[in-house]
Amino acid sequence: MQFNRPEYTCYRAAAPIVIDGRLDDPSWAGAMEVELRLADTGEQPRQRTTARMLWDDEYLYIGFHCEDTDIWGVTTERDQAIYEHEVVEVFIDEDRDNYGYIEIEVNPLNAVLDLFMIKRGKQARGLWDWDSKGMRTAVTVDGDPTRRGTNDRSWTVEIAIPMSDFMMAPHLPPEPGDVWHANLYRIDRPEDGRDEYTAWSPPGVINYHTPERFGRVVFSEREV
Repeated sequence: MQFNRPEYTCYRAAAPIVIDGRLDDPSWAGAMEVELRLADTGEQPRQRTTARMLWDDEYLYIGFHCEDTDIWGVTTERDQAIYEHEVVEVFIDEDRDNYGYIEIEVNPLNAVLDLFMIKRGKQARGLWDWDSKGMRTAVTVDGDPTRRGTNDRSWTVEIAIPMSDFMMAPHLPPEPGDVWHANLYRIDRPEDGRDEYTAWSPPGVINYHTPERFGRVVFSEREV
């Protein structure tokens, strides 16, 4: 079956984004919004997730809004296995080689896991000693992520990844019309055990390490 990569037009932010976890900067209102779907089937999940992207010469910005009636965070420490709990994730393959890519994860307590991934065939290996220098993240939570069974509603994440992290990009900062490959994910783990794995570009399996299924991010000179 032929796979057509979804395409996202990434607009330039007219002013630097304040990273406070609120997505209320005027530029976010002009950014394209996408909705994540179940990773294996592409169907609508029980709990909705939307995401947006922007850029400027210094950063690639990503925003997530996650509806969540049972928000769950365990640690605030960096470089822990937070994918075993609830997270949003960004995977970016700036040179589109389907081989090496950046992985960024953030949990509801604003813990960060950042890796450089190398994949060949079915084998994927993460370089845990790689760190994004100067990355900024922030999370706001409408609920209590530290306890199960509370009356939770949603959590929102803002991420600013320095352009200097993307060492394999054809141009830095990107030039209008440049294309990177990327995917946006969420892992939701409710207390009832019915975990949901969602993606902007569903890979067709419960496996996010599928760079051949990443979507196309096209950098636009249009300012919002």
